[in-house]
Amino acid sequence: MRRIDRKLSDESAYKIVDNCEYATFSTIDENEVFSIPLSVVRSENFIYIHGAPAGSKKRLFGDGKEVTIVCVSYVKVPNLGDEELNKFMQNPKSLGSNVFTTEYKSAVLKTLAYEVLDSDEKIRALRLLCEKYTPKYMKAFDLAVSASLERTNIYKFEIISMSAKAKILKKI
Repeated sequence: MRRIDRKLSDESAYKIVDNCEYATFSTIDENEVFSIPLSVVRSENFIYIHGAPAGSKKRLFGDGKEVTIVCVSYVKVPNLGDEELNKFMQNPKSLGSNVFTTEYKSAVLKTLAYEVLDSDEKIRALRLLCEKYTPKYMKAFDLAVSASLERTNIYKFEIISMSAKAKILKKI
């Protein structure tokens, strides 16, 4: 990481993962980069996703394959009033880092991918995903699982290493 001053703790990295709306998963597929944005949930040191029993995820996310996951939980472009902008314009060198910039919190995870085969673990992962993304419909969860578990694959990604960083502007 080039900007060590922006480095965050592992605890902060976990919070970024937990708070991101989606994450981008990247791996190598026949000498080409394969990337896909997916809904994620974390339990301890594992990231879980769901998918169909066929397709690219089935082919690529198993057998301990290395996958990099990028999560972003916060993005904000400065929204300055004229008075604030005028202050920065008095020092043109400050424009790039205070006006023409983006605040963010991000985490990059190096992982190993595995297909989940145990039914209980699959249901736990689905429950966590649904609690995160569709919490107001949980009363229908058991019914949905009983109707679709056999045609739903779950993949887990063991976190091997992670780094996180943030850029948050100081108020003037």
